[in-house]
Amino acid sequence: MRKLKKKTFTLTLFFAILLSYSQNSKYGTLSFNKAVNISGKQRMLTQRMGKIYLYLLDNPSDFKAKKDLKITKIIFEKQNLILAKNTSSSLTKSRLKDVENTWNKYKKFLASVPNKEDAVKIINTNSTILKYANNVVNTIILESKGNDSLESDLAEEDSELKEIINKAGRQRMLSQRLGLYYFANKPGLKNSNTENKLRVVFKELDDALNDLLVSSFNNDRIDEALGDVLERWETIKNNKDRFFKQGYKDTEVYKLSNSLTKTFNRITNLYEKVKIE
Repeated sequence: MRKLKKKTFTLTLFFAILLSYSQNSKYGTLSFNKAVNISGKQRMLTQRMGKIYLYLLDNPSDFKAKKDLKITKIIFEKQNLILAKNTSSSLTKSRLKDVENTWNKYKKFLASVPNKEDAVKIINTNSTILKYANNVVNTIILESKGNDSLESDLAEEDSELKEIINKAGRQRMLSQRLGLYYFANKPGLKNSNTENKLRVVFKELDDALNDLLVSSFNNDRIDEALGDVLERWETIKNNKDRFFKQGYKDTEVYKLSNSLTKTFNRITNLYEKVKIE
């Protein structure tokens, strides 16, 4: 009888610990991996909206791009609400408020019929809202560490996984930022700062791609997706002089940045689903 009671107590304790872990390892109704992915996507959307606006300056009849801008604004606002609703961290809530405050200014520029004056404001503001969106990602990663009840070795590996999800997610953002600064370097907008930022973004995207290629979390599906993105990227990298001299058509750069983002999004989603054992 004592053995039975002891066994029952042990099982009860085990399930209580399991339940406690499942509750504490979540970002509200989301997993922390999902929250890192979504918050990382917000960074990308800030740059995508700016890119589309600058593209529309010289391509005002592209109705698909106009629709892209409208949809992107809706998704950005909805996802910000989801992140705010699910966090229990006062720091994350504060960082999300920073994003919201800057967004209220940024979206006013985006709402105008594309013109040079507001285009300059977008070029000057996009890095600020990007910085605040990036702060949200970092605080969610920090929040996940505070809720971590895994053993030390597993916790370290889980932390590394969140960092690679973050890095892959940044590639989505950089793909859009690359397009934004390509258009920001057109005549009438270009200055030494925009030219320098284009080169910085190009290098950062290239360097981070190398980091993803050697990640210990890669599997066959991730390697295949990385191969797809490498094939596209190498074409641009081998013609970077042409790229920096505005030698591509606007539509080519617009579609290229979207194509890179789509593939990096697939890679990020695959990392999100990697299981730590």
